[in-house]
Amino acid sequence: MKTFYFFLVWVFGFFVLLSFDLFMEGIVFERLAWNGTTKNDWFFALWWGFVVVWFIYGITTLYRKIRSGKKAF
Repeated sequence: MKTFYFFLVWVFGFFVLLSFDLFMEGIVFERLAWNGTTKNDWFFALWWGFVVVWFIYGITTLYRKIRSGKKAF
């Protein structure tokens, strides 16, 4: 995969993670009455874990692609 396309997929992944969080917080947790309680803390810890892993994966992959000299476009 070209570097530019990987970058687009990587950024799109952040939007997917954010959309999933907003869906869970706005719909699922509202129906379960978990907003404002400690019951949803496990979800947010796990979600932030995924965000950090996605960030580290993307940064290291982009660094390797750019360092190896592959074309960006």
